Amino acid sequence: MADDQPETDGSTEQRAFLCRVLGQAAGGLGVELDGDVIFGWWDRTIGSAAIGGDGTRLWLRATAEHRDWARGEVWTGNVDAAVITGVPKPELVERVEWTEEPVVIYAELFSYIRDQPCSPTPELTTQLDLSDAWWSELRTAVDELATQPTSRGEHDPQTYLRELEDLYERPLGVPDLELRTEHTDLHWANLTQPRLWLLDWEYWGSAPAGYGPALLYCHSLLVPDTAARVHDVFADVLDTPTGQLAQLAAAAHVLNRAERMGDYPALQDPVGQLTQRILTSLGGR
Repeated sequence: MADDQPETDGSTEQRAFLCRVLGQAAGGLGVELDGDVIFGWWDRTIGSAAIGGDGTRLWLRATAEHRDWARGEVWTGNVDAAVITGVPKPELVERVEWTEEPVVIYAELFSYIRDQPCSPTPELTTQLDLSDAWWSELRTAVDELATQPTSRGEHDPQTYLRELEDLYERPLGVPDLELRTEHTDLHWANLTQPRLWLLDWEYWGSAPAGYGPALLYCHSLLVPDTAARVHDVFADVLDTPTGQLAQLAAAAHVLNRAERMGDYPALQDPVGQLTQRILTSLGGR
């Protein structure tokens, strides 16, 4: 099982801190680290395979936040996701949390996923050979997740719509916005193959119907054949008025990360073109 991403450039000090935290967590949870460590996005997280006392292979993941930010839905995402049923995802086995002022740290122990992420990065850059069954299972997983009740995420569709209209500085002409439960970090580093698993449940909750597939679609645009397959699999969701708004929201997320963090340099143009096509379509209503 992989973490958010393979190693990224980051400070030696931060990585040393995370390595210490991971070792401390392993000791506290009674497991032994086994294998290379993987650093997540901007060295925010660290993960490694681990062996339990009974010989079971597990995955240990840890992160730390300043105490002012160590709260809210992202902080409890994996714990909250334990109630989800019918979706292929790692099982949260145990979690520990402690404070080293001024930061709060948590470590989570998961069942080990042997299948590999579809991509080492969130955005897909090479063609994948995924079976028809894999695509069918992805659709089933997204549909099953949509039925799960949750208090997480967005619950006022009109406020969400107004904020999206403010972001794009124009009315979007969609009177009704449907919300449902979505994995709101659905990209290629969080999906595995050959067997499908959905990883990283920090970000999930109520969102515009189709937001997860829309985000996956945005992360597929560098590989047109795969982007087309994503669209085909979820066309009945993505091509609705709410689905188009979901694509605009997902695109805004990608473009914001590109502007603020320097992520996704190759995706900016195709995602920008996608937003223009959708805005033109909505303008024609």
